[in-house]
Formats: sequence, C-alpha cells, structure tokens
Amino acid sequence: MKNNKGYRNSEGTETVGQAAKLAVIAGAISTLGDALATIAAGLALEDELRENESKNNDIDKLQKQIDDLNYEMKQLKKMFR
Repeated sequence: MKNNKGYRNSEGTETVGQAAKLAVIAGAISTLGDALATIAAGLALEDELRENESKNNDIDKLQKQIDDLNYEMKQLKKMFR
C-alpha cells in the first residue's frame, strides 16, 4: 500500500493499537497511584486525630491537677486564718 494521506499500512495500525494499550495501562497505573495517595492521606489524618485526642487527654489531666492544687491552697488558707 502507498503511504499517502488517508491510507495506513498494517504497521501503522499496530502502532496505534500499541499506543492505545499503553494509554490504558498508564491510566490504570495513574489511578492506582491516586488511590494509594488517598489511602496515605486518610492514614495521616487518623494519626493526627489520635495525636490530638492524646493531647486533649493530657491537657485534661493537667487541668485536674491545677484544680486540685487550687483546692488544697484554699483549704490551707482557711486553716491559717
């Protein structure tokens, strides 16, 4: 066959077919990468939430200790009056 406009030889058709297959494979790999990135972001968010919860518990414990010390100071003040 001639290689004029409008004509394709069998080698050109194979090249187009291979290019299409590669495009599908590349799309699948890209989608898999996006899925992994989404999972990683979710795991990072869970870790951050756990860390914040732990910090809140520590703050609550410190506040209780402060409250207890304030109560004891008031009791001592009453005793020395």
